[in-house]
Amino acid sequence: MNIGVLILLYFIFSLGAFIAVALGRRTPFYGAMIFGLIALVMHGILIFIRGISAKHFPLTNSYETLILLSFLIMAIYFITFPRFRSVALGGFSGLIASIILAFTSLLSADIEPILPSLKSNWLFFHVVIIFIGYAFFAVAFGSAAFYLFWDLARFKSEKSNVSDSIPEKLEYLEWLTHRLIAAGFPFLTLGIVTGAVWANVCWGRYWSWDPKETWAFITWLIYGACLHSKYIKESSGRATALFAFFGFLVMMFTYLGVNLWLASLHAYS
Repeated sequence: MNIGVLILLYFIFSLGAFIAVALGRRTPFYGAMIFGLIALVMHGILIFIRGISAKHFPLTNSYETLILLSFLIMAIYFITFPRFRSVALGGFSGLIASIILAFTSLLSADIEPILPSLKSNWLFFHVVIIFIGYAFFAVAFGSAAFYLFWDLARFKSEKSNVSDSIPEKLEYLEWLTHRLIAAGFPFLTLGIVTGAVWANVCWGRYWSWDPKETWAFITWLIYGACLHSKYIKESSGRATALFAFFGFLVMMFTYLGVNLWLASLHAYS
């Protein structure tokens, strides 16, 4: 199954969502949802087939986890859509998933023998749990980006004395961003805990301030601060959005940057 097809389908879904937002009509979005759902089913089949071919969970390298992360981003969006009903968020989710999948073209798709340290029952639990958290943060990144867009629009509208319904949009997006991060934070926490237990099984210690561990802790602190910022009186929705925006960049560095640029026991190709 060609990943390029998934990228195209997710991009069509994203484009349909953004067109629907621009026109103020949901018809293009509901049409595009067909492409998004077809892509999601194909995506799941791709992961399943690769797992059968590899004879282990396809979670052992950057190529496979990029495929997993993009799948979880879209799955979480569609699962939460009946609750949040955000069309624009679908556009951002589809775009982010497409970009993440595009990065797989830079990596080898070959199925390689699993490393001894990864032959553990903790592999599935640790990787899937922490990537569910990552996926929630990626969707929250889209919500935060949309908040910052409308925040800039509000600033311009104040100069022209046109307010419209922008404050209501900002209030909703602040709530949505906070909810998504609140949903992802327990998964990130549990992922770090299961990783520590797994590290003790493999290397005889729970924590060693390895670069991956250090940056995972930094990511956890940033999102923890983001959740707490909502309850500070002087704070604003803009602060939550900026936390979510910056947190996503740090999260992606933790996930990929450490593998590429830092020497780490957790860095796999």
